[in-house]
Amino acid sequence: MDTGHAEDWLLSLAQRHRLSPAQRQIVRRMLGMFPDVAFLSTIEIAERTGVSQPTVTRLATALGFAGFPEFRAALRDVVVGAAPSPAVPGIPAVELEIANLESLRRVLGGDPMREAVRLLAGTAPLGVIGLRASAALADYFGYFARRLLPGVVVCTDAGTVDDTVLEIHQQGARALLAFAMPRYPAATVDAIRLARRLGLATVVVTDTGLAPFARDADVLLVAPVGTGLVFDSHAAGVVLAVSLLDAIAGTDPGRTQRRLEAHETLVARWAFGG
Repeated sequence: MDTGHAEDWLLSLAQRHRLSPAQRQIVRRMLGMFPDVAFLSTIEIAERTGVSQPTVTRLATALGFAGFPEFRAALRDVVVGAAPSPAVPGIPAVELEIANLESLRRVLGGDPMREAVRLLAGTAPLGVIGLRASAALADYFGYFARRLLPGVVVCTDAGTVDDTVLEIHQQGARALLAFAMPRYPAATVDAIRLARRLGLATVVVTDTGLAPFARDADVLLVAPVGTGLVFDSHAAGVVLAVSLLDAIAGTDPGRTQRRLEAHETLVARWAFGG
């Protein structure tokens, strides 16, 4: 029995589907259970992985099978050396990230990127929102954006995001940047829609052009997430964020130089010189 090939097959299958962190953890545990896992019942797999039987059944459907029997049949086929029809070529997590970055290359050179830069460079204040899993991206962008632009406002709190949108609108903002990665918080989508009702242009960074709120964005920038690990990787999102910052800096080189030099005068107060 070729258990190495079977493990690669299951891992690649998981990478091609949108799984929850709990489901990914089940897959990781199942990888250490070959070849037995291909011949176990849902109850036995649940007991060995420490989850409920319905959770195992939902994993099978999340992987694209009609039910657990079909999933188990595919597992058995691959364990004994056959090539089950649902199988796809394996892509390790790092290689999947490389593919995501290659996809991002087209985004960085496209018209939506140029329009996003124009909107974000031309608004004051600049509002940046990102809730839950997107909070780190919003904070990252905002931390460096403050070196380039006056009046950068970052909100990562669902309880105050609508207030933030209203406030920056009242202060004269013309555009808003939103990071909306899976699982998409309802408060993020509501804030984007509020911004549009107030007349703000919305630049939205998300993981797919098929996001259910895509039509609510004036400019949609796609940064695919890596799904090969227990939690999503936002490597492409980070590259997109810093690329936006670089392009914004280039819209007014004189302002950028002045602000960066002013920041450098403060570095000696907090940087550790060794």
